[in-house]
Amino acid sequence: MPMHALETTALVAQGHPQGKAWQCLLCSYVYDEAAGSPAHGIPPGTALDALDDDWSCPDCGAGREDFEPRDR
Repeated sequence: MPMHALETTALVAQGHPQGKAWQCLLCSYVYDEAAGSPAHGIPPGTALDALDDDWSCPDCGAGREDFEPRDR
């Protein structure tokens, strides 16, 4: 899923220069907004909320609603 530079920049403008880390409640996969997931076409700086509504955990298929913020 390619992101436009404007969308990625919006993450920084919203006060999330480092982004958050989110952990899947089902399999413990961690999505780090600052790192993105280049292997899955998600550039660094992409907020979890900016991902497509049908995005799912690359490890277990859980939806965004199954992720919770994780302390770094």
